Amino acid sequence: MARGDAHDELDAWVLATAPRAVAYAASLLRDRHQAEDVVQDCYCRLLAKADVYDLPHSGVKLLFKAVTRACINLATRERPVLSLDALKGRAGEGAWEAEDGRAAPPDRAAMHRELAAAVDDALARLPVPQRAALELRSLGHSQRDIAELLDVTPSHAGVLVHRARQALAARLAPLVGEARE
Repeated sequence: MARGDAHDELDAWVLATAPRAVAYAASLLRDRHQAEDVVQDCYCRLLAKADVYDLPHSGVKLLFKAVTRACINLATRERPVLSLDALKGRAGEGAWEAEDGRAAPPDRAAMHRELAAAVDDALARLPVPQRAALELRSLGHSQRDIAELLDVTPSHAGVLVHRARQALAARLAPLVGEARE
C-alpha cells in the first residue's frame, strides 16, 4: 500500500471513531473539554505506533482501552468538585419534544428535565470503573470486550455492570415510582 493510502486510511479511521471516543470519555469524565484532551492524547499515542498496530482494522479496542485507562487515571488523580454553576442547564439540554415535533406539555417537560438531571447525577456518583462498564455496555460491547477494555476478568466486568445498574435503580426508584403513579 502506498504511503498516501495508509495516511488516508488512518484519517478515515480517526474521523469514524472520534465522535464515539469523545462521547465515551465525556461520559466518564463528565467534562467534554477534558474528554477531548484525553482522546486527542490517546490518538497521538496510538498514531505514533501506527506501524506496529493495524489501527483501521483493530484499533477501536485499543482506542477504547486507552481512553478508559486515561479517564480512570485522570478521575482518580483529580477528585471532582461539585459546582452548582456546572449543573445549571445540563438537565435542560435538548428540550423534550413530543413525537410529532410539538413542544411537550410543561409538566411532562419538567418531569423529563428532573429525570434527566437525576440520571446524570446518579451516573456521576458511580465509581469510574462501574460507570465505564455501564457506558461500554450501553455502547453495545460484550462482557468479554468490557473485561478486555477495563483489564478485568469477564466475571468482574459483569459484576461492575450489575452493581452500576443496581446503584442507578436505587437512586432513580423514587422518581420512577412517582412517574408510574
